[in-house]
Amino acid sequence: MRSLATIIILLLTSLTLTAQQQASVWYFGHEAGIDFSSGTPVSLTDGNMIAEAGCSAVCDAQGMLQFYTNGMQVWNRNHQIMENGDSLYGSQYINQNSVIVPRPLSDDSVYYLFTINQSDSNSRFSYSEINMNRANGLGKLTARNDTLSRDVLEKIAAVQHCNGQDFWIVTHDFNTNFYSVLVTRNGVADIVTSTTGMKIKADIGYLKVSPAGDKLVLPVNNEEVLAQIFDFDNKTGTVSNPVTLYRKADNTYCFGVEFSPDANMLYMTTGGKKFEIWQYDLRIRSEQKLNSRAIHITTGNNFAMQLAPDNKIYIARENSSYLNVIHKPNETGTACNYEAKALKLLYGSCFKGLPNFMQSWFYRPSFDVWNACYGDSTTFVFNQTRNIDSITWNFNPGEGNPVIGGNNFSVSRKFEDTITYTVSLSAYHCDLPLQISQQVYVAPYPTPVLATDTILYPNQSIVLDPGKADVYLWNTGSTSRFIQVSETGLYKVVMKNDECAVADSIQVLRYAEEVNLPNAFTPNNDGLNDLFKVVTTAPLYNFSMQIYDRNGMLVYQSNDFSQGWDGNYQGTPCPISTYVWYLKYDSYQDNGTLSHRTRHGFITLVR
Repeated sequence: MRSLATIIILLLTSLTLTAQQQASVWYFGHEAGIDFSSGTPVSLTDGNMIAEAGCSAVCDAQGMLQFYTNGMQVWNRNHQIMENGDSLYGSQYINQNSVIVPRPLSDDSVYYLFTINQSDSNSRFSYSEINMNRANGLGKLTARNDTLSRDVLEKIAAVQHCNGQDFWIVTHDFNTNFYSVLVTRNGVADIVTSTTGMKIKADIGYLKVSPAGDKLVLPVNNEEVLAQIFDFDNKTGTVSNPVTLYRKADNTYCFGVEFSPDANMLYMTTGGKKFEIWQYDLRIRSEQKLNSRAIHITTGNNFAMQLAPDNKIYIARENSSYLNVIHKPNETGTACNYEAKALKLLYGSCFKGLPNFMQSWFYRPSFDVWNACYGDSTTFVFNQTRNIDSITWNFNPGEGNPVIGGNNFSVSRKFEDTITYTVSLSAYHCDLPLQISQQVYVAPYPTPVLATDTILYPNQSIVLDPGKADVYLWNTGSTSRFIQVSETGLYKVVMKNDECAVADSIQVLRYAEEVNLPNAFTPNNDGLNDLFKVVTTAPLYNFSMQIYDRNGMLVYQSNDFSQGWDGNYQGTPCPISTYVWYLKYDSYQDNGTLSHRTRHGFITLVR
């Protein structure tokens, strides 16, 4: 059995990443806002921005708002247009018009704002510099609209460089070229071009890099293809190895995309003929299986998607005062817990877009635990393999359990008891330390106690009890431990403790009395017809049987209908002859009453 163990995740990451509070405050849509700094999202009422589609915001390392933008204007923390913060080369009408990163090693004092505008005959990909030490700490644009390219799509994403300091800004042109712009403390240092994948047909939807910095997804939106997933090397900025995600229905397009915090799951919203959300498990390496095993999560009003500091994915509802939420995006299928209208906006409303952030701020690495069941081998898998220099697994430190080192992204371990163990992973990612600790409960398998079969008497019902377990699923659809049955048939149940499952079944037979005895038997110990006994399809009560020889001597008697005569009397074989038998027993009738029966007959003993 292979099952995913339920785990309590205690993430202790020491990646040298910029503080996670930088995405704590969001402004978007029609003067809408959310503050995540308390750990729980709180709707804001002070936003002054109208962003028809794209927008961005940023906080400092302590979660204090610095500024926000719709790509054309920049508002400071007092919700006023920042000095020199107007008439930028962005457009509020395109989906991804901007993204913000701090200048490396600048202590949140200087930021780079990258924008995209498609109002010109050729689109502009530009950047501006914002110094927060100016204007009494409210910030000023000290450089504006430095153009990097005039031929890009309305797509832009940011992720941290492997060195833990610099950043990559990724965009795409109208052909098959990705541009990865390296941002260092000195500004734009280099642009890496990767030519790969399909040409975009419809410039709709969001470009996203995974929080782990190892994957990238780009909408394609042609007649057959929704999007392509690529490998992204956050050490070199190169994009490679496209994997295609095909349309599930005609006349649909990919719009919003987002990765789970552990970067194992990809979510996609579609529009057009069908408005849906699909989940793709990126641990599946085969393109064909990745497509065929995609899971439909929901339908409805779902557009842009964005990870948040609370490890949930928030989803824009067009022209709505609510946001939809995926509460557990690391989980597979419906366990991801999608909820429509999960967050009420107290002021303003949402359009199709949500703020665009540097994705590495949301990385929450974890490892999978498979088959954490007592008596079996439990497997641990760390899926983010890119740029990992070494891995050490540690099982319950200090208790004599093994330490496994080397480059083992997958290890197995058989645990000795049904308790909660602490399992930790230590690794070096681009020479930067990474640590993850998870508590893993090793569960016992349930012990089923259903009989092989049982009898259902007329006008009666019986209660089936398979024994103790945490979860039950009967083939009747019941999820209770006890079920009452009044019909014959095969009843099956799957019993689970955590995710450790066993199956059991019982055949329920209709009572039908049929008592038969043979007219001859051969007690020669050849294993065939060695006993003279009752053959019955139902239990017998108050049973007695006597057997006499032709001289009237009693040679056998019994009160157990499951026993039989072996042809001996007091240990001595009886001669070949004919014997007479007498039976008395009680049995249930079709009407459920108990009746008394008396029968007799002859049996021939043959040797």
